[in-house]
Amino acid sequence: MGRIKEKFCELKKKKRKAFIIFVPFGFPTIGLFEKIIKILDNTGIDFIEVGLPFSDPLADGVIIQQANQQALKEGATTKRLFSSLNKLKKHLETPIIILTYYNPVYVFGVRKFLEACYRSGVSGVMIVDLPIEEASSYIKEAKRYNLETVFFITPTTKLERIKRIISLSQGFIYYISVTGITGPKKITLSELFSQLKRIRRLRGDINICVGFGIHKKSQAQEIIKESDGVIIGSAVVRYIKNNYFKKNFEKEFSSYIKELCLRL
Repeated sequence: MGRIKEKFCELKKKKRKAFIIFVPFGFPTIGLFEKIIKILDNTGIDFIEVGLPFSDPLADGVIIQQANQQALKEGATTKRLFSSLNKLKKHLETPIIILTYYNPVYVFGVRKFLEACYRSGVSGVMIVDLPIEEASSYIKEAKRYNLETVFFITPTTKLERIKRIISLSQGFIYYISVTGITGPKKITLSELFSQLKRIRRLRGDINICVGFGIHKKSQAQEIIKESDGVIIGSAVVRYIKNNYFKKNFEKEFSSYIKELCLRL
């Protein structure tokens, strides 16, 4: 059993849901990123999703795009990501999941990338633009390193495709709450809950976490009732951008995350 699945089993025994925070590697600097990861590890969240900056992030809105650009200027390469994670792994209890596009994985080398994930303590990988039709060899290779592969379902995903994604995804399904790119949005809860129930009818034991658009606690509190977890990214990245230069940033950031996730 992979570490992600283990964590969900542990959460269910405690009758809790997963709270996942996304942060881009190298933002606002590589050194501050490493401090941010340590802070997140001490706030009680359940997973840390680390984005590997990419020059053409098709699924990301302005907030994360700008963070990616800044991180790339800071030298946030794939090699440096694994260097940072290797440095951090002995200090961390919270499972790390990498979010990336396929291009950086392919350029780095698929096997080399997965081996580096394993050696740096990563629990799973999400590849935004890896279609299930082309994922079989990747999944097989990832399993060699006990890495779970998380796939995405969107509001426009057809029923037959949902079935295939459910059969392939490990750890959990990442359900994209809105059609479009990342960033704070108004979410129509009735439509979202209808889609989540549709997936549950196909396989009741699958873990479903909802991301995209969630930017405040009130949204998370509602969504968590019908899902196994929520993912918050853009709102956190925006908070970092607006506050990282402050003297008390580390203390204030910790308080912000704790308040955001206060046992939903």
